[in-house]
Amino acid sequence: MDEIMVSGCMLAYNHERYIRKALDSVLNQKTNFKFEILIHDDASPDNTANIIREYEKKYPDIVKPIYQKENQFSKGVKVNAIYQYPRVKGKYIALCECDDYWTDEFKLQKQVDFLEKHPDIVSVAHRYKIINENDEIIGISHEGIELNKYFNKDDALKYRSGTFHPNSILYRSFVVRD
Repeated sequence: MDEIMVSGCMLAYNHERYIRKALDSVLNQKTNFKFEILIHDDASPDNTANIIREYEKKYPDIVKPIYQKENQFSKGVKVNAIYQYPRVKGKYIALCECDDYWTDEFKLQKQVDFLEKHPDIVSVAHRYKIINENDEIIGISHEGIELNKYFNKDDALKYRSGTFHPNSILYRSFVVRD
């Protein structure tokens, strides 16, 4: 259990209103494996970086931040590719945008268990709720897509633009290494 199984990658910019809920939803995951949170603050002018520092201090073995002095995204930098993916230690990568959060405390465990049993599958995703600023459900994703469907390369290309929200996906880290 010493090895990190999942690297959670989080991108933050002006998320002070939401970031605690996002970080807590990852930290509250119930797993039988270790995971890390790689968080990149892209020079947020609000209180986002200070909130991340609080979590870094409280969870130094899990929360591993980068704090930018200049916004990288606005310069056209692919932040995950340049700053996040080279730091990944996990066999799997999970994304959680800092204005979103996970509602199932077993999300990572369920997804890892599935991929461990199916070595021929590269990634797994799930449905998610779409909520407004008042935490009211205003929609459910994938209502027109068959549940428990296996997607091949053609399906992935057909559905690639926005079908699977990053927060719902877990994938093998070799995808970004290779």
